[in-house]
Amino acid sequence: MTEFVRFGNPSRFEIAIRWIPDREPRERRPAHGGWSMGALRLTVGGHVLTRHESIGGEQDAVHWYLFPFFDWLATYWVSLLHEERFAWRDNHGAPAATAVFLALRRLIDARSEEDQAEYARVQGWWARHALRAADSSALFPDVVIRRFMNDIEISWTARQPGYAPNGYRFMLVPGAATLPVGDVAGPLWEALAWAVSVPPGDLDADDRRSIADLDQKIDHLRGLSCAALEQAYLSADLLGKVESARGTVGLRDRSLREPALPALTLFDDAVLMFGSVNPDIGTHDSETLLRLLATQAGGQDSPELARLVDPTIGAPLSAPFEEGYDLAEGILEDLNLDHETTPIDMQALLSRLGIQVIEQKLETPTIRGVAIAGAGYHPTIMVNVTSPYNAVEPGKRFTLAHELFHILYDRERARRITHSSGPWAPAGIEKRANAFAAMLLMPRPLVRNRLPPGDLDRDGLVQMALRMHVGPTALLEHLFNIDLIDEFKRDELRAALASRC
Repeated sequence: MTEFVRFGNPSRFEIAIRWIPDREPRERRPAHGGWSMGALRLTVGGHVLTRHESIGGEQDAVHWYLFPFFDWLATYWVSLLHEERFAWRDNHGAPAATAVFLALRRLIDARSEEDQAEYARVQGWWARHALRAADSSALFPDVVIRRFMNDIEISWTARQPGYAPNGYRFMLVPGAATLPVGDVAGPLWEALAWAVSVPPGDLDADDRRSIADLDQKIDHLRGLSCAALEQAYLSADLLGKVESARGTVGLRDRSLREPALPALTLFDDAVLMFGSVNPDIGTHDSETLLRLLATQAGGQDSPELARLVDPTIGAPLSAPFEEGYDLAEGILEDLNLDHETTPIDMQALLSRLGIQVIEQKLETPTIRGVAIAGAGYHPTIMVNVTSPYNAVEPGKRFTLAHELFHILYDRERARRITHSSGPWAPAGIEKRANAFAAMLLMPRPLVRNRLPPGDLDRDGLVQMALRMHVGPTALLEHLFNIDLIDEFKRDELRAALASRC
């Protein structure tokens, strides 16, 4: 039995593979890849995702035919490493392995044509990203790989294969990791190259033909352009609008490719921005947003802003609202802001940090705001005055605080941020920014000082919100989240607000 061939770093991402002898006679093996019996071990952050118990004891690797895995990897390479957006509307912000499972479970008994069509879209997304889609007969762990802005998200659940034999169980606790693109793409690409260059012996003509077909897929991937890779992140229509707007405003594509790999290390700023906007955005707004990028080029962070920026926070992997709350309280202390007696003056705070605020009228009302900073940009927040959310001062203040979070904590490893906030942005990212905004505008000491004595009723809540320059609904939810009211009182006040609208 040969030793494992290992690619990558197990403290980050490693794939280990080897061919092993097959005791089954050829006529009893699968027609597709029956020559490729092998062992597969996947490790992320030191956790062996393929570790499992079986009747024979614990094993670190899955033993099965590997050709279907390699063929799946080559077939969906571009989607695996470049497609971020789900094929359904996600409001929870869970890692992809959990999100796609919940979407499939919700739609599995779909009756209407609309729900059946959505189920097909979810199933298609799962097929492009879930390890178990590589081979329905293999006992693989529930692992999902997708792009997450300029990282790769690998997530997994503890769900066991539905048809596993007695005593077979993966030893997994649900989890997720975000890694630089090269840390994942490099090892996977090396594994593909190994599969076609060092196949097992004793192959017939059909076996060699299947290896040649896989080699052709790999060769095709080598020749893909940056635009072809970007198209997995944006729809063809949306990418076309970006390319057209680039030409109009004179911006070049600044996507960066991994050396010797068909994978983009960094997406162009315009591509990242448009990854969070409504796919139906019009030409006028496309040009407006890219013109904003062009006009803000050439600047840099102020010294005080640069001191506060932390690009290491990464994607939210715990409860997003807790992360947002903690970071807001840290900023209040770092900036020595009075957060006990006076509501935060957002305009003054942004001016102090050297962040420009631009009010812009877009045709697309679903974009609340845009954040731009870092890597040669003047830090800027654009407030879309067309958004009904920004029609009142409390909503506008919340948008400013929300976008400030993106500027401080949602930068890429190249220390830049071009983010559009709205319903198409990643839910976890937006929930965390919302929590930050809520705590920044409604710090615990200020809330306690403004809380009226006695039992809180609707009028008291509204007056308290007016004094704090926030919306009553946002204040109500915040009071519940920081444990100043219980669930019964929250529901009572929700009903009271709704009945008086």
